Amino acid sequence: MENSLPEPLVGPVTGRCPRFQWRGFMIDSARTRFSVPIIKRVITLAARYGFNILHWHLTDDQGWRFEVPGYPRLTEAAYLPRDTFDDYHSLNGDTRERAIAEAPARWTNGYYSDAEIAEVVEHATSQGIEVVPEVDLPGHMMAAITAYPHLGRPAGLPLPEGSMREHMWWPARNDLLWPTEEAKEFVEAAMRRISELFPGTHVHIGGDECAYEQWASDPDIDDWLRLRGVTEVPQLQNWFTSVATEVLRENGKAVVAWDEATEITDDEELLIIAWQEETGMARAMASGLPFVFADARTLYLNRIDPEVPTPQKGMVPGITVSDILTAPWPETNSERCIGIQACVWSEFVLDGDDLLSLAFPRLLAVAERIWNPDIDSEEVEVLVRREYAVLRDAALLESPQFV
Repeated sequence: MENSLPEPLVGPVTGRCPRFQWRGFMIDSARTRFSVPIIKRVITLAARYGFNILHWHLTDDQGWRFEVPGYPRLTEAAYLPRDTFDDYHSLNGDTRERAIAEAPARWTNGYYSDAEIAEVVEHATSQGIEVVPEVDLPGHMMAAITAYPHLGRPAGLPLPEGSMREHMWWPARNDLLWPTEEAKEFVEAAMRRISELFPGTHVHIGGDECAYEQWASDPDIDDWLRLRGVTEVPQLQNWFTSVATEVLRENGKAVVAWDEATEITDDEELLIIAWQEETGMARAMASGLPFVFADARTLYLNRIDPEVPTPQKGMVPGITVSDILTAPWPETNSERCIGIQACVWSEFVLDGDDLLSLAFPRLLAVAERIWNPDIDSEEVEVLVRREYAVLRDAALLESPQFV
């Protein structure tokens, strides 16, 4: 591809140096198992524009995407039916209904074999990109718990009532690992395996959106707290975090987590991905930890692009190229900000065509923000549109067709 395209008009143009150590793009394969060819296409495009990190979200409530020795039923959790996400709000028009209608012909699930993961890693390495896998814990574990119920909520214990989040309706679900020896052993096994599969420096352990009310509703919660040597329910998350980080660091890995982790741990070696808008930015700035700026308001590209001619499936409010180019992003001026990352979550992203449609042209604007400290937003927007046309005319924004 590189040999057939002119030099890029945005991002790492000749004479520029990268402003940030971490130049990331996240793909969510837990909700949609994107094919290896589409992931390799995204990697190649990302490398062209100076990105050097592929954050690969591999586990969540809706799917588990890699094998772990000793836990063969995890491959069954890779084939769960597609979630309809009925409790999601802030959607663009008929996003939910369109996704349900289109999914039978377009959506895929399943897991990645060791060989497929090695193929992705090899290609990324050849492009100068580190693959950073994410195993989200101790929440967002419903797929694993579906395969191994003893890892989650004790049998027969009813779920708590009401919403698990203050700002929106989010019903309780059996998605939290319980602080048992079995769950500890499972986390250790998963961390050992992910360290073997991915030779890069970093592993992401999630840490977001843990509904502590679910642990607190267990009549035996005081016993669990004593057993784990903690005094408050949220500290159980820190216990799980410590279990995971110990194994990862024994295997030479640096540990990454979402910004919620700053509220439950005093680990001074964590790298934080700050995503949760004002709250997340405040957490990152107050934490004293190095962080990557991934503010959902302008960098969550599963929020639709309102300027495209065909309405997209996705979240609102939308994000335009101009929004990305003109956003102030004051946190990126901090000496502790080591990078910028864009993300595409796949609740309503059914295949590679959806993924590429949401990522481009906006990822080009992100690249320019990463590489160019002196942006003239109107001038750069013209360059973004021209570069987008280059990719479109070369048919690089269509899913690759492989037998």
